Amino acid sequence: MVGVKIIAHRGASGYRPELTLAAYELAVELGADGLEGDVRLTADGVPVVIHDATVDRTSDSTGTVVDMTLAQLREVNVGTVQRPQQIMTLRELLEFVADVRTATYRPELFVETKRLGSAAERDGRLEAAVNRELHATGLAQEDAGVHLISFDHGSLARFAAINPQIPRIYLRKEYRMWRLAKHLEPAGVAQSQGFSIARARQAPQDVAGVGDSTYVFTANRQDDLLWLHRHGVRWAATDYPDRAREALRGAVTLR
Repeated sequence: MVGVKIIAHRGASGYRPELTLAAYELAVELGADGLEGDVRLTADGVPVVIHDATVDRTSDSTGTVVDMTLAQLREVNVGTVQRPQQIMTLRELLEFVADVRTATYRPELFVETKRLGSAAERDGRLEAAVNRELHATGLAQEDAGVHLISFDHGSLARFAAINPQIPRIYLRKEYRMWRLAKHLEPAGVAQSQGFSIARARQAPQDVAGVGDSTYVFTANRQDDLLWLHRHGVRWAATDYPDRAREALRGAVTLR
């Protein structure tokens, strides 16, 4: 059985500001098996790497991403005072991954599409932009080591229609009534499933048998990481890639 792959959640975000070049550089230094990043569209249609709908939490400025141009977003600091960082474009993240890959180190990339500002905007522009950047960087084929992941099943379906070669992962939400409503979650929009660590542990039967194609987020505790190992989970997203690696060192599969 293949061991759990350590995926740097928003880069090595436990140590450096999330989704910055600095966070991704450290994740690579720490030997993460993969990198994860969220993407949204700017006002001028450029996919940028940011989690929230606004820059308020992660920068020294305020504003809604979809209402700001790339030039405006480049003016905000998403790093620290001591080490300023510009918001990354998806193109820059893809080029970074391509540049760090060697014959012996080939980190995977997990690109998470985020919802746009309104239902009317969810018309495929984000997915088309992601696919455009994948083609531009030579990473649009099935064996490119890129995964399209999302909580939005519509986004996954739209991307499947554009580029079915890229593997997809459907992230299952953790909400109060998920046990009662999970049968309403659509099936067939992705080849693999993703769960929060809490949901995975509450419903191990959903992981059993398909663990080797399951993505779990965000596992920062040793007991959670060992649980994922015992259940054969393939990808574990974590804020601390080095700690996760150490937690799993010498772990023995019990099944």
